[in-house]
Amino acid sequence: MIGSLFVTGPAGTGKSTFCGAYKDWLIRNEYDAIIVNLDPGAEFLPYEPDIDIREFISLTDIMNDYSLGPNGAQIVAADLLLDNIDKIKSKLELYEDYYVIFDTPGQIELFSFRPGSTMLVKALAGQKAMLAFVADAIISQTPSGFISEKMLFGSVYSRFYIPMMFVLNKIDLIGSDRVKEISGWEEDPDILYDEFRDEKEDMIKDYFLNIIRSLKDSDIINKIFPISSKDMFGFEDIYTDMSNYFTGGEDTDTMYKDE
Repeated sequence: MIGSLFVTGPAGTGKSTFCGAYKDWLIRNEYDAIIVNLDPGAEFLPYEPDIDIREFISLTDIMNDYSLGPNGAQIVAADLLLDNIDKIKSKLELYEDYYVIFDTPGQIELFSFRPGSTMLVKALAGQKAMLAFVADAIISQTPSGFISEKMLFGSVYSRFYIPMMFVLNKIDLIGSDRVKEISGWEEDPDILYDEFRDEKEDMIKDYFLNIIRSLKDSDIINKIFPISSKDMFGFEDIYTDMSNYFTGGEDTDTMYKDE
């Protein structure tokens, strides 16, 4: 692989839709790309996975074998990902000069906070791994929602400690003015704090001011990638960040370009 992007984030933020749309964007722009589905419990995917963990792990079998309900089976399935690394890697070897998008389980705790997930990322991608934390623009359009998303982003970053993007999805649902306002919070935490104080007048001010400042000082408030998976807007910035990290910004020849 040229490089990989592990896509995570809270449920309902449009992670799988982002994965499918981003792969389509890469191929349209003549970059080779595949998607690896790492969610054994996915009942529907808005794309056709090139590699699918459901070939090796069945939630129904786990529920029957371990006498578990759906939630317990999801946890066991997440841990069983490690047992299937060699099977996934053997398939990945067929895609040497590709960008690989890993679609992780819909519930963030099943990937980002399981003990074996960091080992999974290292085993599958080594030094060729980045993370995309997909946040929901609708939630992030309030100061309290934005802060909560950033705190969750920071907790994921502390687990993996690899290059990571804050991808603000669904911006088509909030409009350009709201996106500019959110970007302003990213650039100036003092503005974020002032607007948070207006939103939550009765809350402890110093506590959250210190949180906002610590997020800025640690570079967790640093840069956002506003995108719309529906409109395929913002994907060029995602690719540029990946290309800069994996290839020093130089475009890599692909079979699509050769054709």
